[in-house]
Amino acid sequence: MIKNKALDDTFRVGIVIFTSVIYCLGLIWFLQPAGVYSAGISGLSQVLKNLIDKVFNLDTKILPLGVYTFILNVPLFIYGWKKVSKRFAIFSLISVIVQTVLTLGFIPIVDFGLDPMENQLTYAIIGAILTGVACGVALRYGTSTGGLDILGQVLAIEKNISIGVFTMIANVAIAIIGGAIVSQSWPIAFYSIIRIIITSVCIDKIHTAYNHVKLNIISSNVDENMLNDLLDMHRGCTIIPVEGAYSHQHKSDLIMVVSAYELDKAIRICKKHDPKCFIIVEPVKRVVGNYTRKSIV
Repeated sequence: MIKNKALDDTFRVGIVIFTSVIYCLGLIWFLQPAGVYSAGISGLSQVLKNLIDKVFNLDTKILPLGVYTFILNVPLFIYGWKKVSKRFAIFSLISVIVQTVLTLGFIPIVDFGLDPMENQLTYAIIGAILTGVACGVALRYGTSTGGLDILGQVLAIEKNISIGVFTMIANVAIAIIGGAIVSQSWPIAFYSIIRIIITSVCIDKIHTAYNHVKLNIISSNVDENMLNDLLDMHRGCTIIPVEGAYSHQHKSDLIMVVSAYELDKAIRICKKHDPKCFIIVEPVKRVVGNYTRKSIV
């Protein structure tokens, strides 16, 4: 058990590092050169950096973007520690540290043969896809890229609010403030909003931990071992006796509701005990009753 937990934690740390690098590549290679604002705390850091550099006439290298990103993430790390889970907060902190280091100038600027300011839409789309995939994959595996992902997880757990919807609303505000007010450019604001929409779609398509599905598991081998493994997921189930229309063989229809995040695990358990089981997966729009929305552990 301890060995499996260590392997799981190692895998998730790898996910954190990988997604943080992908996120930073989208930010440094595409969004920043085109003047397009990023998501969440990174976007807010861009707003503050541009505003402070403009007001105090500072060289852009005096206070790198990574400094703002780290400072703004500290209170969110504490909030995530208390509200989501300690492991989730630690994974978020690792991500923030990786992003801070990378955005201090350790990622070289790549010349793609295009003028970023003349191809802002292209840069916004590519940057949006990279950052959206990074956030979605991180959340899908119970980690995060830090920042507003932490608040999004709290709202998803406590209020059942889509993380994509939450981040879209917050980031539209950042885009308008950063583009229209700080940069004094409505085109930048509009390109940032396009970036936000694409990123939000990517997150919701990849991250499905708080969407629910119903399983009809039809099996002739629903024994105590299979039930114990399924109940270890802390999800209730109902067993209905059924009969095959052609074979007239007596079987059991085991019905349960799980989050889509838990779907693969449930299927693996069923196939382990009955490789020939027949499983129907249906989307569930709403669950009323004794159903616990588990936090990230």
